[in-house]
Amino acid sequence: MLFYYRINGSLTVGGPWFRSVVDRAPTGVLLKSSKAFPPYHPTTKMCLRLMVQNLEQQSCQDLVDVGCGSGILALAGLKLGVKRAVAVDLDHRAIITSRANAALNHVEQQLLLIRGSTEAVDGSFDMVLANLPTQVLREKLPELLRLSRSGGSLVISGFQDLDRYVLEKEMIREGLSANRWLSEDLVFFGYPPTGSFTWMAALAQRREELKA
Repeated sequence: MLFYYRINGSLTVGGPWFRSVVDRAPTGVLLKSSKAFPPYHPTTKMCLRLMVQNLEQQSCQDLVDVGCGSGILALAGLKLGVKRAVAVDLDHRAIITSRANAALNHVEQQLLLIRGSTEAVDGSFDMVLANLPTQVLREKLPELLRLSRSGGSLVISGFQDLDRYVLEKEMIREGLSANRWLSEDLVFFGYPPTGSFTWMAALAQRREELKA
């Protein structure tokens, strides 16, 4: 598919048609994808923006991408200097796509792919990324918190502005506090099904760790 964009001036993402541009970028991710895992969706771009901002402020040795789709978030983290990444998805197509994209970017040795749910992942990580539908995010918050190492960061997206209030209440109940929110509109040809054009993303940490 034809897509190409830059994130915060630090990361370039593009499809095979833009290989020469991606290869010349200081940090580039080459990506083959499909309509099932759109790497150009506003939620993906906002997750990448928050990841880049967070990596500029604190070190990250490892990360886990929950619901990895094309693998873009895990791959971007590795290309930005993260040493090890785990990518998890229930859909076998996502695992196949992520494996192919890891090979395209020569990071397959640093990426562990798991077909299944987060319950199949042991240990904790410096960064947890989850670009998932609102209801899934709400159900998965305790698991995402389990996967987050003390002092680590949680980047979430996949929800709209209409869902922020409910999701933020769930985050507070789980002991999470968002210190950064992003929003971006997606234009529809006609009225959007949910009644909103605006997607959101958040960077969060445990509240007690923010106070320390």
